Amino acid sequence: MTGRLGESAQLAVGIDLGTTYSAVAWINPDGDPEIIPDALGEPLTPSVVGLLDGRPVVGAEAKAEQARGGTEVAHLFKRAMGNPAYAFPLGGELWTAPRLSALVLQRLKRQAEAALGRPVSRAVVTVPEYFTHPERAATLEAARLAGLYVPRIISEPTAAALAYGLRPGPQTRTVLVYDLGGGTFDITLVRIAADEIRVLGSAGNHELGGRDWDDRLAQLVLREFPAEAEALAEEPDALLVEVEKLKRTLSVRQSTEFRVLFGGRSLTCRVTREAFEEASRDLLEQTGWLIDQVLRDAELGWADIAGMLPVGGSTRMPMVQRYFEELSGRPPMGGIHPDHAVALGAAAQAAILLEEEAETRLRLDGSVEPLLRLDAPRRVHNVVAHSLGMIAENTAGDRYVNSVLLPRNRPIPGAETRPYQFQLDGSGTELLEVFLTQGETDDPATCVYLGRYLVTGFPPGARGPIVVDLTYAYDDNAMVVVTASEGKTGGALRVEVASLPEDIPQRFLEAPERPVSREPKTIYLAFDLSGSMAGHPLLEAQRAARAFVSQLDLTTTSVGLVAFSDDVAVTQQATSNATEIEHAIRGLTVGSTGYGNATHPFDELRELLESVPGRRFGVVLADGVWARQDLAVRQAQRCHRADIDIVAVGFGGADQAFLQRIASSTEQALFTDLGELTAVFGTIAREITEGAAAS
Repeated sequence: MTGRLGESAQLAVGIDLGTTYSAVAWINPDGDPEIIPDALGEPLTPSVVGLLDGRPVVGAEAKAEQARGGTEVAHLFKRAMGNPAYAFPLGGELWTAPRLSALVLQRLKRQAEAALGRPVSRAVVTVPEYFTHPERAATLEAARLAGLYVPRIISEPTAAALAYGLRPGPQTRTVLVYDLGGGTFDITLVRIAADEIRVLGSAGNHELGGRDWDDRLAQLVLREFPAEAEALAEEPDALLVEVEKLKRTLSVRQSTEFRVLFGGRSLTCRVTREAFEEASRDLLEQTGWLIDQVLRDAELGWADIAGMLPVGGSTRMPMVQRYFEELSGRPPMGGIHPDHAVALGAAAQAAILLEEEAETRLRLDGSVEPLLRLDAPRRVHNVVAHSLGMIAENTAGDRYVNSVLLPRNRPIPGAETRPYQFQLDGSGTELLEVFLTQGETDDPATCVYLGRYLVTGFPPGARGPIVVDLTYAYDDNAMVVVTASEGKTGGALRVEVASLPEDIPQRFLEAPERPVSREPKTIYLAFDLSGSMAGHPLLEAQRAARAFVSQLDLTTTSVGLVAFSDDVAVTQQATSNATEIEHAIRGLTVGSTGYGNATHPFDELRELLESVPGRRFGVVLADGVWARQDLAVRQAQRCHRADIDIVAVGFGGADQAFLQRIASSTEQALFTDLGELTAVFGTIAREITEGAAAS
């Protein structure tokens, strides 16, 4: 059986489909990932496609044609993956980014087959961490066109971390993968253990890469030739090929002479590393901002980081190496080639998948001989880099907003179900239209629109408001799947993916044409954070808060947080952005407002909610007896008179009679066990949502 598995290993390779260079790797008979070079021994293939004597050429031939100023040469098309408007003219027809990428993949496929001596039909292909759903879908389409079955696409930083995890080192370490490729930048926080790789968070910019450094260097050169600058700029591809060579030279020399042939003359100038670094310092700082974001989101500091792992050829620039030390106080981590790490990690992932399939198919209970060395991590846990949301009207009904429903940095695969209020007219032809987005802010202009999802199949003849449960799921490839069901019965509804109208996103940058048809709701969770909440009670309260938010229709509901003990603090103003709410829940800390029970939250709740339109709620959690209960009751009753619903939840040492006095009704006073807190909060949220739909 081991022989069969060993042979099948040659059928799966790892491919780093890069913006400027690509590579392919496999697991060799010793169980180590290894780059497969081309026939000339070159480990990297330029991601360039051209037309030479009427035939498509890929790699070094196409790049040479680019250097000669050839007009039918496509490059940097990876940056256009997922862009339906991109079309490059080649050989009298228009080529999309997936078709061009397919030619690169075919070249790597043939290269691997020639080296391994057998057909290659499977490949794990890498993408930038920050690739969105359309870009990932385009990558899978490119592989299909190239004749490759892709059991998994894996993010480039995760692949690099997997390759690094194959090397001996401490049992567990947390590292930052700094991936500066030719056209994209990702920073990913990864925990590497003996048996698993776990991504903790990521951020990135898929329009920032080594080519942007090339552009800055080109600008420096053009300033040295003012008379010829305009004419040189008309042949940017040829100039950039020479500038890329100049950049590599400046990585090993302090200065060098740059020479370019133009108009029958040789133009020469001297370029210094210092001038180049000064001209591109702001590009480095852009990467630094993203590093700060990732560390902030994970609530970690540099003391928690074992080091920075450089990935991508651009990390070999001395300015990048020094920047590592400026930020972290230590040099970059070594031991792995930055140009090869991604492909090597992809090959390791391919081997892991093959072993999993073999164990499932043959049920040998561990008797399958591993393809990788025994000390390699066997599990890879990734997260999503983008929040999922949908377009909705704001609470005032005067503008559209992106309502973030599933925050980024959630583990994948994973799903989140949220209720949505919908009005049935009884016609049997009702259509719920959902515009699904990826984006981190509420601004519709900054979102990526994944598609228009049409929900149908409602009960015939039904009229009035209902709650639709929409489920947003990320699969293993971080691809999005949407399903829907009727809230009360759980019956499945039909979901059809439709093309986006031509007026998107412009439609959502203007005011809604119709008035608000769904009543907005504003809810503040007010949590007692006195000393008795330390430890397990706080963790359960945070779980309950997350369960509460998961049962709300955030397209009509805003949620804020208030902490109180000896003092009162608003830790989050009401928002419908699930990412901000999640961050605030994670930030709840015992002692942040003192350790006693000297105060109450009702004055703050009334001030926050009194002038807010729609229905208003304060959900108050208590675990003990407050010092001034009579005052708290009087102020809670002022909230009642202002039509602010107070829901009181208590556990532990809370006074049940007191809960009933501060709640708006006896039904809104709930005493429970700590272990049931999450279920109780979920029920409260569901009743608020369904009650609004029924009103």
